Amino acid sequence: MVMTSSPRPPHVGGRPGPTGGTIALGGEPARGYLLDNARAEAGERFVWLAELFDGVTRGHFDRLGVRAGSRCWEVGAGGRSIPEALAAAVGPTGHVLATDIDPSWLEAGDGYEVRRHDVAADPPPEPGTFDLVHARLVLVHVPDRARALANMAAALRPGGWLLVEDADTALQPLACLDDSGPAQRRANRLRDAVRELLTRRGADLRYGRTLPRALREAGLVDVAAAGSFPVGGPACDRLEAATIRHVRGELLTAGLADDAEIDAHLAAIHAGELDLTLAPLISAWGRRPAEHPSALG
Repeated sequence: MVMTSSPRPPHVGGRPGPTGGTIALGGEPARGYLLDNARAEAGERFVWLAELFDGVTRGHFDRLGVRAGSRCWEVGAGGRSIPEALAAAVGPTGHVLATDIDPSWLEAGDGYEVRRHDVAADPPPEPGTFDLVHARLVLVHVPDRARALANMAAALRPGGWLLVEDADTALQPLACLDDSGPAQRRANRLRDAVRELLTRRGADLRYGRTLPRALREAGLVDVAAAGSFPVGGPACDRLEAATIRHVRGELLTAGLADDAEIDAHLAAIHAGELDLTLAPLISAWGRRPAEHPSALG
Protein backbone atom coordinates (compact mmCIF):
# COMPACT_ATOMS: atom_id res chain seq x y z
CA MET A 1 0.00 0.00 0.00
CA VAL A 2 1.33 3.44 -0.95
CA MET A 3 0.41 6.60 0.89
CA THR A 4 -1.56 8.90 -1.37
CA SER A 5 -1.69 12.00 0.77
CA SER A 6 0.06 15.14 -0.41
CA PRO A 7 2.98 16.35 1.69
CA ARG A 8 1.99 19.06 4.14
CA PRO A 9 4.05 22.15 4.94
CA PRO A 10 6.26 21.85 8.00
CA HIS A 11 4.60 22.58 11.29
CA VAL A 12 5.79 25.33 13.55
CA GLY A 13 8.42 24.63 16.14
CA GLY A 14 10.27 21.68 14.63
CA ARG A 15 10.86 18.30 16.23
CA PRO A 16 13.08 17.24 19.09
CA GLY A 17 15.58 14.46 18.61
CA PRO A 18 14.82 10.97 19.87
CA THR A 19 16.77 11.44 23.10
CA GLY A 20 18.63 14.69 22.65
CA GLY A 21 21.73 15.46 20.60
CA THR A 22 25.35 14.49 20.10
CA ILE A 23 28.45 16.52 19.45
CA ALA A 24 29.50 16.77 15.84
CA LEU A 25 33.08 16.64 14.64
CA GLY A 26 34.79 19.98 15.15
CA GLY A 27 33.01 20.56 18.45
CA GLU A 28 29.74 21.88 17.01
CA PRO A 29 26.56 20.39 18.49
CA ALA A 30 24.51 18.23 16.14
CA ARG A 31 21.06 17.98 17.68
CA GLY A 32 17.91 16.11 16.87
CA TYR A 33 16.89 13.58 14.29
CA LEU A 34 18.42 14.41 10.90
CA LEU A 35 15.43 13.24 8.82
CA ASP A 36 12.78 14.82 11.04
CA ASN A 37 9.06 15.06 10.36
CA ALA A 38 9.03 18.86 10.46
CA ARG A 39 9.82 19.37 6.77
CA ALA A 40 7.65 18.85 3.70
CA GLU A 41 10.23 16.41 2.29
CA ALA A 42 9.34 14.00 5.11
CA GLY A 43 5.98 13.38 3.46
CA GLU A 44 7.67 12.57 0.16
CA ARG A 45 10.03 10.18 1.92
CA PHE A 46 7.10 8.37 3.56
CA VAL A 47 5.47 7.84 0.15
CA TRP A 48 8.57 6.27 -1.42
CA LEU A 49 9.57 4.27 1.64
CA ALA A 50 6.05 2.82 1.58
CA GLU A 51 6.41 1.98 -2.10
CA LEU A 52 9.73 0.23 -1.50
CA PHE A 53 9.13 -1.59 1.78
CA ASP A 54 5.45 -1.84 2.74
CA GLY A 55 5.03 -5.08 0.81
CA VAL A 56 7.93 -6.60 2.73
CA THR A 57 6.57 -5.40 6.06
CA ARG A 58 3.01 -6.55 5.39
CA GLY A 59 4.35 -9.98 4.45
CA HIS A 60 5.96 -10.25 7.88
CA PHE A 61 2.69 -9.17 9.54
CA ASP A 62 0.83 -11.95 7.75
CA ARG A 63 3.42 -14.57 8.65
CA LEU A 64 3.46 -13.52 12.31
CA GLY A 65 -0.30 -13.97 12.58
CA VAL A 66 -1.72 -10.43 12.57
CA ARG A 67 -5.44 -10.96 12.06
CA ALA A 68 -8.88 -9.77 13.07
CA GLY A 69 -8.88 -8.87 16.76
CA SER A 70 -5.11 -8.44 17.12
CA ARG A 71 -3.67 -5.62 19.23
CA CYS A 72 -0.73 -3.85 17.53
CA TRP A 73 1.63 -1.03 18.46
CA GLU A 74 3.35 0.77 15.57
CA VAL A 75 6.41 2.58 17.00
CA GLY A 76 7.79 5.71 15.31
CA ALA A 77 5.07 5.42 12.71
CA GLY A 78 5.99 8.55 10.75
CA GLY A 79 3.45 8.29 7.92
CA ARG A 80 0.06 6.63 7.70
CA SER A 81 0.61 3.63 5.44
CA ILE A 82 1.60 1.03 8.05
CA PRO A 83 -0.98 2.06 10.70
CA GLU A 84 -3.64 1.92 7.97
CA ALA A 85 -2.46 -1.53 6.86
CA LEU A 86 -2.56 -2.82 10.43
CA ALA A 87 -6.00 -1.29 11.03
CA ALA A 88 -7.32 -3.05 7.92
CA ALA A 89 -5.85 -6.36 9.11
CA VAL A 90 -7.18 -6.26 12.68
CA GLY A 91 -10.59 -4.84 11.85
CA PRO A 92 -13.06 -3.31 14.28
CA THR A 93 -12.46 -5.99 16.91
CA GLY A 94 -8.72 -5.23 17.09
CA HIS A 95 -6.74 -2.20 18.14
CA VAL A 96 -3.83 -0.32 16.53
CA LEU A 97 -1.80 2.27 18.42
CA ALA A 98 0.49 4.47 16.28
CA THR A 99 3.07 6.55 18.15
CA ASP A 100 5.79 9.01 17.19
CA ILE A 101 7.65 11.83 18.90
CA ASP A 102 6.12 13.99 16.16
CA PRO A 103 2.79 12.44 15.08
CA SER A 104 1.77 15.33 12.82
CA TRP A 105 1.61 13.16 9.67
CA LEU A 106 -0.76 10.67 11.29
CA GLU A 107 -4.57 10.93 11.13
CA ALA A 108 -6.45 9.92 14.25
CA GLY A 109 -9.77 8.33 13.43
CA ASP A 110 -8.53 6.37 10.41
CA GLY A 111 -8.98 3.10 12.29
CA TYR A 112 -6.07 3.57 14.68
CA GLU A 113 -5.20 5.57 17.79
CA VAL A 114 -2.45 8.22 17.67
CA ARG A 115 -0.25 9.23 20.59
CA ARG A 116 2.87 11.34 20.98
CA HIS A 117 5.47 9.03 22.54
CA ASP A 118 9.25 8.70 22.78
CA VAL A 119 10.04 4.98 22.74
CA ALA A 120 13.33 5.41 24.61
CA ALA A 121 12.31 8.04 27.18
CA ASP A 122 8.67 7.18 27.93
CA PRO A 123 7.35 4.01 29.59
CA PRO A 124 5.70 1.52 27.26
CA PRO A 125 1.99 2.08 26.75
CA GLU A 126 -0.26 -0.68 28.08
CA PRO A 127 2.54 -3.11 29.02
CA GLY A 128 1.99 -6.80 28.43
CA THR A 129 -1.01 -6.40 26.11
CA PHE A 130 0.12 -6.30 22.45
CA ASP A 131 0.12 -9.21 20.01
CA LEU A 132 2.54 -7.32 17.73
CA VAL A 133 4.94 -4.44 18.27
CA HIS A 134 6.65 -3.10 15.14
CA ALA A 135 9.21 -0.42 14.30
CA ARG A 136 10.75 0.27 10.88
CA LEU A 137 13.76 2.54 10.35
CA VAL A 138 13.41 3.90 13.88
CA LEU A 139 15.87 2.37 16.33
CA VAL A 140 18.92 3.02 14.13
CA HIS A 141 18.40 6.72 14.92
CA VAL A 142 17.75 6.34 18.67
CA PRO A 143 20.87 6.71 20.82
CA ASP A 144 19.46 4.58 23.68
CA ARG A 145 18.50 1.62 21.48
CA ALA A 146 18.65 -0.92 24.29
CA ARG A 147 16.13 1.02 26.38
CA ALA A 148 13.83 1.47 23.38
CA LEU A 149 13.98 -2.24 22.59
CA ALA A 150 13.31 -3.17 26.22
CA ASN A 151 10.24 -0.91 26.27
CA MET A 152 8.94 -2.48 23.08
CA ALA A 153 9.46 -6.01 24.43
CA ALA A 154 7.73 -5.08 27.70
CA ALA A 155 4.62 -4.06 25.77
CA LEU A 156 4.16 -7.59 24.37
CA ARG A 157 1.71 -10.05 25.83
CA PRO A 158 3.17 -13.51 26.50
CA GLY A 159 3.39 -15.11 23.07
CA GLY A 160 3.33 -11.75 21.28
CA TRP A 161 5.80 -10.85 18.51
CA LEU A 162 8.27 -7.99 18.18
CA LEU A 163 9.24 -7.09 14.60
CA VAL A 164 12.08 -4.59 14.14
CA GLU A 165 13.26 -3.48 10.69
CA ASP A 166 16.32 -1.31 10.26
CA ALA A 167 18.85 -0.47 7.60
CA ASP A 168 22.46 -1.59 7.71
CA THR A 169 24.09 1.24 5.78
CA ALA A 170 27.61 0.04 6.54
CA LEU A 171 26.84 -3.32 4.95
CA GLN A 172 26.15 -1.65 1.58
CA PRO A 173 27.16 2.02 1.63
CA LEU A 174 26.89 2.89 -2.08
CA ALA A 175 24.21 4.92 -3.84
CA CYS A 176 25.30 3.51 -7.24
CA LEU A 177 26.63 -0.04 -7.29
CA ASP A 178 27.94 0.54 -10.84
CA ASP A 179 30.17 3.60 -10.31
CA SER A 180 30.94 3.78 -14.01
CA GLY A 181 31.19 7.52 -14.46
CA PRO A 182 31.45 10.92 -12.75
CA ALA A 183 27.71 11.16 -12.00
CA GLN A 184 27.76 7.78 -10.25
CA ARG A 185 30.89 8.62 -8.28
CA ARG A 186 29.32 11.95 -7.24
CA ALA A 187 26.23 10.08 -6.04
CA ASN A 188 28.43 7.81 -3.92
CA ARG A 189 30.31 10.79 -2.45
CA LEU A 190 27.02 12.40 -1.45
CA ARG A 191 25.77 9.13 0.06
CA ASP A 192 28.97 9.07 2.16
CA ALA A 193 28.25 12.65 3.21
CA VAL A 194 24.73 11.79 4.34
CA ARG A 195 26.08 8.80 6.26
CA GLU A 196 28.53 11.15 7.99
CA LEU A 197 25.66 13.44 9.02
CA LEU A 198 23.74 10.47 10.40
CA THR A 199 26.76 9.30 12.37
CA ARG A 200 27.19 12.75 13.88
CA ARG A 201 23.57 12.59 15.07
CA GLY A 202 24.18 9.31 16.87
CA ALA A 203 22.88 6.82 14.28
CA ASP A 204 24.43 3.34 14.31
CA LEU A 205 24.98 2.49 10.66
CA ARG A 206 25.74 -1.16 11.53
CA TYR A 207 22.66 -1.67 13.66
CA GLY A 208 20.69 -3.82 11.22
CA ARG A 209 23.07 -6.78 11.47
CA THR A 210 22.85 -6.75 15.28
CA LEU A 211 19.07 -7.13 15.45
CA PRO A 212 18.87 -10.93 15.96
CA ARG A 213 21.32 -10.76 18.86
CA ALA A 214 19.56 -7.69 20.31
CA LEU A 215 16.21 -9.50 20.28
CA ARG A 216 17.69 -12.54 22.02
CA GLU A 217 19.31 -10.29 24.63
CA ALA A 218 15.88 -8.72 25.22
CA GLY A 219 14.63 -12.18 26.22
CA LEU A 220 12.77 -13.08 23.05
CA VAL A 221 12.67 -16.57 21.54
CA ASP A 222 12.13 -18.03 18.07
CA VAL A 223 14.28 -15.21 16.70
CA ALA A 224 14.89 -15.05 12.95
CA ALA A 225 15.68 -12.41 10.34
CA ALA A 226 15.62 -11.64 6.63
CA GLY A 227 16.89 -8.90 4.34
CA SER A 228 15.41 -6.79 1.52
CA PHE A 229 17.60 -4.94 -0.96
CA PRO A 230 15.92 -2.73 -3.59
CA VAL A 231 18.13 -1.99 -6.60
CA GLY A 232 17.06 0.76 -8.97
CA GLY A 233 13.73 2.11 -10.17
CA PRO A 234 11.65 5.29 -9.82
CA ALA A 235 10.96 4.85 -6.10
CA CYS A 236 14.69 4.70 -5.30
CA ASP A 237 15.25 7.80 -7.45
CA ARG A 238 12.48 9.81 -5.83
CA LEU A 239 13.45 8.77 -2.32
CA GLU A 240 17.04 9.85 -3.01
CA ALA A 241 15.93 13.23 -4.35
CA ALA A 242 13.65 13.88 -1.38
CA THR A 243 16.40 12.86 1.07
CA ILE A 244 19.01 15.12 -0.53
CA ARG A 245 16.61 18.07 -0.52
CA HIS A 246 15.76 17.29 3.11
CA VAL A 247 19.39 17.41 4.29
CA ARG A 248 20.75 19.96 1.81
CA GLY A 249 21.20 22.68 4.41
CA GLU A 250 23.03 20.34 6.79
CA LEU A 251 25.35 19.14 4.02
CA LEU A 252 26.25 22.74 3.14
CA THR A 253 26.67 23.85 6.75
CA ALA A 254 28.94 20.90 7.52
CA GLY A 255 31.07 21.55 4.43
CA LEU A 256 30.37 18.04 3.14
CA ALA A 257 29.04 19.24 -0.25
CA ASP A 258 28.50 22.44 -2.19
CA ASP A 259 25.53 23.78 -4.12
CA ALA A 260 26.97 22.90 -7.52
CA GLU A 261 27.52 19.26 -6.53
CA ILE A 262 24.05 18.90 -5.04
CA ASP A 263 22.37 20.56 -8.03
CA ALA A 264 24.26 18.33 -10.46
CA HIS A 265 23.23 15.23 -8.51
CA LEU A 266 19.56 16.23 -8.44
CA ALA A 267 19.71 16.96 -12.18
CA ALA A 268 21.21 13.53 -12.87
CA ILE A 269 18.42 11.88 -10.86
CA HIS A 270 15.77 13.85 -12.76
CA ALA A 271 17.36 12.89 -16.09
CA GLY A 272 17.29 9.18 -15.18
CA GLU A 273 21.07 8.82 -15.48
CA LEU A 274 21.59 6.86 -12.25
CA ASP A 275 20.72 3.35 -11.09
CA LEU A 276 20.27 4.23 -7.44
CA THR A 277 19.96 1.71 -4.65
CA LEU A 278 19.61 1.61 -0.88
CA ALA A 279 21.17 -0.11 2.07
CA PRO A 280 19.65 -3.51 2.92
CA LEU A 281 16.64 -3.46 5.22
CA ILE A 282 17.11 -6.13 7.89
CA SER A 283 13.85 -7.43 9.36
CA ALA A 284 14.17 -9.40 12.62
CA TRP A 285 11.44 -10.88 14.76
CA GLY A 286 11.13 -12.69 18.06
CA ARG A 287 8.41 -13.87 20.42
CA ARG A 288 7.90 -13.13 24.10
CA PRO A 289 7.95 -16.58 25.75
CA ALA A 290 4.57 -17.59 27.11
CA GLU A 291 6.06 -19.70 29.87
CA HIS A 292 8.17 -16.96 31.47
CA PRO A 293 6.31 -13.67 30.98
CA SER A 294 8.16 -11.99 33.86
CA ALA A 295 11.49 -12.29 32.02
CA LEU A 296 10.66 -9.25 29.90
CA GLY A 297 9.04 -7.14 32.53
